[in-house]
Amino acid sequence: MLNKIKCCLKKTILDCLSLLGILNYLHYKNRNKVTVLMLHGVMAQNESVKWTPLRQQLLPSELERVLVILSKYYHFITIEQCVDLLDGRVAPIDNALLITFDDGYRNTLDYALPICERFNIKPMFFITTGHINSGLPFWFDRLDYALQQNMGEESIRFNYHGVQYVFDTSSRQALTDSYKKFRDQCKNTFNNDADLNQLFTALSEMLESRSGKALADICKEDDWSAIASWQEIDNAFKQKRIDIGSHTVNHWRIDSLSKNEILEQLVNSKKEIEANLSTKCHYFCYPNGDYNQLSIDLLKQTHYRAAFTTDLGLCKSKDELMTLKRFNFPVNKTKSEILYLLNH
Repeated sequence: MLNKIKCCLKKTILDCLSLLGILNYLHYKNRNKVTVLMLHGVMAQNESVKWTPLRQQLLPSELERVLVILSKYYHFITIEQCVDLLDGRVAPIDNALLITFDDGYRNTLDYALPICERFNIKPMFFITTGHINSGLPFWFDRLDYALQQNMGEESIRFNYHGVQYVFDTSSRQALTDSYKKFRDQCKNTFNNDADLNQLFTALSEMLESRSGKALADICKEDDWSAIASWQEIDNAFKQKRIDIGSHTVNHWRIDSLSKNEILEQLVNSKKEIEANLSTKCHYFCYPNGDYNQLSIDLLKQTHYRAAFTTDLGLCKSKDELMTLKRFNFPVNKTKSEILYLLNH
């Protein structure tokens, strides 16, 4: 109840600021800065789906609703325009905004892209080349699915290298909370995503053995987890509907890797994109938003032009192009809330 009251109070205050013109003033004050928004999957529940991930994906209807609001206050730009603006190569564009999609889910092509085109948006797609090559789902989606196939028990306990992991599978909400806690714990505990991937694989294999069901068996027909193929990406790219950048090979946090491992992720993903799409790959996006000075230096060494983080904020001229900021796509927000979130 207290949170509901706070939420209503905040909305009332923001509506007042909007009526007073303060939000419009902040928006005008930031007109020479660049706003970058990040999204992942875009998908609607329908009768054909066989499961629903614990990590929510954006509804197409909500994507369209928010773009209607944004279109009244921003000029949508491409990745090249974005970096040229920040690099001082072209004159400023008032209230420029770039849309980016991470991971390379097929549903972003099927459900999000047609909506973007109605607003004359050419979004940036950051893709993980290893998953495109294998056609296999992301490791976090694989474990999500495997856990859900074992729901109904009070809990699932799993020992791995002397550590016990416990998942509450008594209800969907309990599992959602439990799985989020597990992922957060893993991010804080594991210093190397190659090791973390081994844990996720071991857990998934154990659960798949118990249920007899695996996401890999259905992922090619599954709109939630399917990764876009090279052919599907190439078609959209050649039709000038999207721009393409690297999101590594394996979706591993590169700040936790050795120099050689980082180079492997940067160079191999770049080569795959350039070979399959017959284009140069100039742009990069850090998985989980994690980076360090070594990864910045290696990105420059391997001839990337710019890289995007998950650090929140606006981008401005002469910013470090290897640590560009982005906002989460504003979901379930009013016009006043959106203007406030993107301008402070």
